[in-house]
Amino acid sequence: MREILVRNLTSSDWLKRDCVVSELVQQGDYATRVVRRCTYQVQSQTALPALGDSVRWAHNLDPLPPRQVFVTKDFDPDSGGERVVYKVLGHFYVVWDRVVFCVGYRHILSMDVQAPEELCESP
Repeated sequence: MREILVRNLTSSDWLKRDCVVSELVQQGDYATRVVRRCTYQVQSQTALPALGDSVRWAHNLDPLPPRQVFVTKDFDPDSGGERVVYKVLGHFYVVWDRVVFCVGYRHILSMDVQAPEELCESP
């Protein structure tokens, strides 16, 4: 059996967007839940006098830290379940008309595997 749930949430001021895709897969005795979440938020806006000024503006930017990647893996010896979480944090720039937007993002991929009940009850 496979169950998929998609949610796309937008804040009222359009500066933040959150998209979540959750999938539950049951195969035999195992159940796996996979969650993909993407969050984008406009962190700053800079209006430029002319579109051609965006290149000069970009050269004067202070360097921001590169994207950050985090990977964690947990194992529960009592239940036999596993969890792996992969997170990427960073930012990018968007030029729209004469406005430059700095957009921060967070991408998360989470996988939970639940062991069969028989394995959990064995001593």
